[in-house]
Amino acid sequence: MSYTENWKQLCELLEHLAMPEDGDEIFLFGGGLRGAFAASRLKNELQLQAICDNDTKKWGTTIEDLPCISPQELLQYKRPYVLIDTAPYYKSIHQQLEEMGIRHCGLDGYVVRRHFEEIETVFQSLDDQSKETYSGLLLCRAAGDLTGAKQYCCVPQYFALPEFRFLEHDKGVYLDCGAYVGDTVENMIKNSFGLFSKIYAFEPGKRAFEALRKRVSFLCDIWAVDPEQIICEQKGVGAKEDVLFFRSDSAGLSGMSLTHETGESSVEVIGLDEYLAQKQEDHISFIKADIEGAELDMLRGAAKTIQHSKPKLAICIYHDITDFFRIPLYLKELVPEYQFAVRHHTNSDEETVLYCWVP
Repeated sequence: MSYTENWKQLCELLEHLAMPEDGDEIFLFGGGLRGAFAASRLKNELQLQAICDNDTKKWGTTIEDLPCISPQELLQYKRPYVLIDTAPYYKSIHQQLEEMGIRHCGLDGYVVRRHFEEIETVFQSLDDQSKETYSGLLLCRAAGDLTGAKQYCCVPQYFALPEFRFLEHDKGVYLDCGAYVGDTVENMIKNSFGLFSKIYAFEPGKRAFEALRKRVSFLCDIWAVDPEQIICEQKGVGAKEDVLFFRSDSAGLSGMSLTHETGESSVEVIGLDEYLAQKQEDHISFIKADIEGAELDMLRGAAKTIQHSKPKLAICIYHDITDFFRIPLYLKELVPEYQFAVRHHTNSDEETVLYCWVP
């Protein structure tokens, strides 16, 4: 489907959304990691009453300082209105709420409609292929139907454009924010033919960080790279120095989401401007970020670096749909010369990347 048809269908969908009205008591449906992140952003803006979930183990608990209730408890309220933030289960939850007679819509659709002007500004700034990907993904997410996302999938992630295919700045520094187990570090080395100044890899998760260090050691051996050229930091990246806690649903190697809400395990967070000044690094050529919704904070903490170096950027925008417009609009303010492209790298609503570079 062309971007013009995608855009037309998106506009028609948004026109018929059941939006919240004055006097509605607003709830968020979805008490998992994604819902917790959404609640942290929305609970003050929308005065959320509670989080609703079908998981009986979550009932009676608190998530981001909000009570978690069962769907049946919604019926105790006079004017309940529900925002659904569980994309993989949208259809079944939609049917459940329909049968209960409770007004609702998807959280993504609500955000897109409320911020349509900003989204249209970004859309108009893109090339045709990016417009097709951008509008198509917005349509899938706003409709709560992700089956169409696979048609926009392409590879390789973070290096999908010719401008990113080869990193030829042998004196430049690369930053990998959310380095996971080192897969992108490996591609940075390959795409620069092993010719680079330094790579800084940030990964807060303990297990992933251990795997990252093992992989980096192996890469240094097979690429004959000085181990001092790749610095691994078990730290998060944000707007400034801080100490944050892992969300309770953050498990396994991936999906390590951080919050100010006190938890069992904490991690140090750094701001890139301060960190790089301490390291006396004054030329950054490439920044990649996949940090579970903290991408905008990271960019704010790297504002001076980005304005000075104008590095190539590959920034994930899929964790929070507001990043579809907040991140490109913020970066355009920092570096008006940036050109944008959007590419998608899975069959679901994950791994959507904003590519930025100065032609």
